[in-house]
This record gives sequence, structure tokens and C-alpha cells, in this order.
Amino acid sequence: MEKNEQATIKDVAKLAGVSIATVSRVLNNLGVVNAETERKVLSAVAMLHYQRNAVARSLKMKRTKSIGIIVPEISNTFFSEIVEQLERLLGPLGYALLFCSSENSVEEEKRKLSLLLERNVDALVVIPVSDVGGHFSGPAFESTPMVLLDRKIPGMECDMVLTDNRLGAYDVTCALIREGRKRIGFLGGDTHVHTSVERLHGYLDAMRYYDLEVDSEFVFLGGMSQKDGYALMKKALSLPNCPDAFFMVNDMVHIGATSFLISECPVEVRSKMAFSTFDYLYYAPLLRFCHYAASQPLEQIGEKAAQILIRRMEGDRSDFPCKVVVEPTIHVMKENGGIVTDDKSKESSYDTTPRADKVFS
Repeated sequence: MEKNEQATIKDVAKLAGVSIATVSRVLNNLGVVNAETERKVLSAVAMLHYQRNAVARSLKMKRTKSIGIIVPEISNTFFSEIVEQLERLLGPLGYALLFCSSENSVEEEKRKLSLLLERNVDALVVIPVSDVGGHFSGPAFESTPMVLLDRKIPGMECDMVLTDNRLGAYDVTCALIREGRKRIGFLGGDTHVHTSVERLHGYLDAMRYYDLEVDSEFVFLGGMSQKDGYALMKKALSLPNCPDAFFMVNDMVHIGATSFLISECPVEVRSKMAFSTFDYLYYAPLLRFCHYAASQPLEQIGEKAAQILIRRMEGDRSDFPCKVVVEPTIHVMKENGGIVTDDKSKESSYDTTPRADKVFS
């Protein structure tokens, strides 16, 4: 073997004085090799700095031990938290996660999907960017399981794990109403995104239940990003008779709206404002205008998705298509003015804030 040439399994077998089959048995932990032979093989592996060729192995086994993940944007903390949960569950099983962003573009979603399928991933986890889903069909999906997370695509039969968005939006809007707020606007969203539409329905359900008028002028469907939240809050406050309460479609819009209030609005305006929102993430205590938040159970979502993926990769399709819907938890930020008014809501405990044990550089 040349000095800079990578060692092969044949080199290991030669140095250890055993057959290639014996080396393979040791490396695959089959437990059918005596202790002395195993010691020789592992010693040869260490001396030669032997690394197994994952590509060659995947061609032989017809499995790559990789799972492709596509999310609308990496900067959205909720999406990255979901990926972290999947890594925690699937990593110890030997799976590598290939994490891609569709950049909120259907065309980019199609491109990333092609890239992952070309790499023969064993399965896919997708948070779709919109209700367009024709590219998630074809012969490749007969052998490549896929689970949709967070959002569904109408008319598409596939495994999915969702949160009850309509119920969560209803509950936190009701909480604002029970607090005494009568005029409540809706900020953010996209009619092509499942979660956005469901949350709008939940908001409208709550307003109807309490016989409150919905002022269509203050129902803003204008995107799901921080930039959108900033712009929509600015637009709302530029109009006469703006409500003093809003439902925020997600945490990104929520952050943007909060940023505008803090940076651009006088104290007398922002001191009267109250938000309810969908999503309660680790920075929730910093969002001072939020009274109520619907929190998605990230661990449960990750566990359900991982369980489905493992079953499908093992060939079990007995319950296909599997649809799991988890119920959000309602958090009340009493420090911001929120009030616990029913049995479903609970006071937020900031000493157990998610990710409090994480180290950030």
C-alpha cells in the first residue's frame, strides 16, 4: 500500500492474518469471532487508520443510512428545533440527516428534492413550502418513504404529523377575549400554507363564538417572516382606530411585530398592545407583548415522525397513510398581563425554558 493511499478491507485482512470475511464479521459486530482474532483485526484497523467506505457499503446494502430533510427556511427556530429532535432520535440508530432549505420557494423545493433523491436517501421528512405538491409523487416515492411535518398538502396521501393549529389558535384568541379584549386583529399568514389557513379559521371560530365582529381591515395575510411581521404591524398602526390586540400567525411574524413596536412606537401606544401567538420557543420570555401562546410539543412531534420513518424503512406499511395530530399546550405569560382563565391554560415557568441547557457561542 502506498504511503498516502487509503487502506482497504483487504489490507486489514492481510495485516491481521485473517480472511476478508472475518474482518467483515468483526466490523459488523456479528459476535461469531473469537476474542483473540477480534483483537488482531481491531489492532490492524487502528494501525492502518482504516475507514469503511460508506458509499460502497450503501451500494451493496441498497441503503445509505441517510434521511433527507427539507424545511422552508433554516433561520426559523421552530424548523431547526424539529430537526434537532429528529437528530436526537435517529442519530443513535446510525442515520445521518441531510438538512436542506427550500427558501420558501416551490422551485427550490423541487430542486432540493431532486438532489436528495439522487443521493438515494432512505427516507424523507418534508415541511412543505405551500399547497403545491405534484413533485412529491412518482416512482421514486414507491421505495422512498416520506413524512410530512407541520403542514399538509390537500389531496395528497402520505404519512404526516401535524399540530391541531385550528384548536390552538382558537384557544389563545379566546384567552385574549376572556381577558377583556373585544377588537382583535390577525397578523401574518399565507393562503397557500396549511398552518396559516388553519390558524385563521381558529381565530375566526373564537370571534364567532363570542359574537364579536371581525374587522376585515385588520386581518392581514401578508407572509410568515420577521420582515413581514414588522411591515404588517407598521401598516396596522398607520390605520385609524387600530385594535389593541392581535393574533400572531407564527413566532417569526411575532418577533417582527414586536421589533416594530419597540423600535418605532411611543410608550403610550405599545403599552396598550397585547398579542396571542402560535409557537412558544426558548426566547418567548423576551417577547413582552405576548399574553398567550400555543406551544407545539416538539418532542412528541419528533418522536411520532421518527417512529413512522423507522416502520416504513423496515417495510411496514400496514397503517399507511398514517396521520397523527397532536394538541398544543396553551402558555399564559402572567408577567406580560396574561390571565389564567381556564383549565387548559397554564402559567409559563421561565426557569424551565426550552434550550436553557444549551451553550451558544
